[in-house]
Amino acid sequence: MKSRSNAGFTLIELLVVIAIIAILAAILFPVFAQAREKARGASCLSNIKQLTLGMMMYSQDYDETFPEWRWDQNYSTNWGDKGWYSPNNATTIWYYAIYPYVKNGKVYSCPSATTKVRFRDNGWFVYDNTGAQPVGRNTILDNEYLSYGSNEPLTYSFPSIAAMDKPADTFIVGDMISALSSWDCYGDWVNWENAGRPNDARQNFRIPRLAWAKTDSKIPNYYGNACSGSPAGSGQFPGAWDDSSAIHTRGSNVGFADGHAKFNQAGNVRASYYGVK
Repeated sequence: MKSRSNAGFTLIELLVVIAIIAILAAILFPVFAQAREKARGASCLSNIKQLTLGMMMYSQDYDETFPEWRWDQNYSTNWGDKGWYSPNNATTIWYYAIYPYVKNGKVYSCPSATTKVRFRDNGWFVYDNTGAQPVGRNTILDNEYLSYGSNEPLTYSFPSIAAMDKPADTFIVGDMISALSSWDCYGDWVNWENAGRPNDARQNFRIPRLAWAKTDSKIPNYYGNACSGSPAGSGQFPGAWDDSSAIHTRGSNVGFADGHAKFNQAGNVRASYYGVK
């Protein structure tokens, strides 16, 4: 009888080996994906920290105020009706204002972002209404990508750091679907603060663009119902809003007005993070 010592694997043995490899792959690939996302999240947090420090350094050079940019004064060439704020141009939007302190266009982009817009394609934040380049536009950033945003109420009214009640809880930059947070839920939060009712549901309102930074489109009726009268407003939002619309694992990286930066679960990104009234 011939010996099988030099024979190859049988078909059944090969199938068993393939099955074992498939099972191991199914177990390990999600672990590898989570590890990659943890690494991207850590890189993003480093970016947010640098941008936060850039905002803080800017504030120290400008009487402890942050960059000021008003969407309703876009394209303005005069001092406006109140006479005390600067005319809008490219130098007043936060990402151009802090570039001299950051000096690195790569830190404006989150490695986990699925929606990235080049600075030169960033619509009316870059060009005026005639299509011309506004004063102060920094062309060094043209081909870099922006996936972070700033606190619009804060950079609209630019209060001093000393005037803030809770700078450690006031966000200045973070993972975001757009360059500015908008005012979504801001008014609801201010009304709750003024109402003085500790159990008011408005205390649980989120900042939608900061809490769910991956894409607006995944939030049903985003612009109409993101606050009052919606699951998001009541704090009892569907889990998918957390899981599929948060840029990182169920949350976002956020930098605050005292200079620190940290990861926040989407459910904890409250409208009180606006920090100004």
